[in-house]
Amino acid sequence: MTPPSNGAARTDVYLHRRIAILRPDRIDIRPARGAVIGPLIGFTIGVAAAAAIWFGMATLPLWLLGALLVIAVVGIPFAGIGTVYALVGAHVVVDKVKQSATWQQGFLGMGVGTTELVPFWKIDRILIEEAGVDGGDSGRRTEEFAQWKILLQKRSGKRLELGIASGPQSLRQEAFDRAWSVATAIGEMTGAPVAVFDPDDEESPGGEPNADTPVPEDTAGDVREVRA
Repeated sequence: MTPPSNGAARTDVYLHRRIAILRPDRIDIRPARGAVIGPLIGFTIGVAAAAAIWFGMATLPLWLLGALLVIAVVGIPFAGIGTVYALVGAHVVVDKVKQSATWQQGFLGMGVGTTELVPFWKIDRILIEEAGVDGGDSGRRTEEFAQWKILLQKRSGKRLELGIASGPQSLRQEAFDRAWSVATAIGEMTGAPVAVFDPDDEESPGGEPNADTPVPEDTAGDVREVRA
């Protein structure tokens, strides 16, 4: 997490392939700027393939022209759209003024079309859940990376992903702290409680979070507490 910029008005939290921009009246979770590298390389390769076809049509063998054509047809439109989305596209916008959380289209939509809109009053809670854990301590310990999903749970029970904070197990707590900072910022803005989902909690069947076990202060502990 970077220090607040523009005074105390903005804080950037880096998630897995995304960045959460936290402001008092708006939270954006969008692709990180580093996500542009892959699509930009693909777009450059597609343009180079098209140029090779244009200048080498009379000299290059037919099979090579066909291969270059496939690369150009796939690389230019798809990688080009991906590049634009990585530069300007938003994925999730939580807006205090509009009182809603909006999921916008990703790759093909360039972040301009709404796929899900959740008014604040329909939000039941904000959840943090460890990814890839079905229950039992062994699953947590054998994973090389710790991943914490940030989820919005609607009153209907439907869950929508906001982002993932990940890191090696040695930095497990640091990854959780990043997820927690984003979840609590959204919780404060929407008025929804924030909870940590524990799949091992026998007293809360059906996916209910547990509020009784303390959140660890070290990197090796299990996170099970609901913090409001």
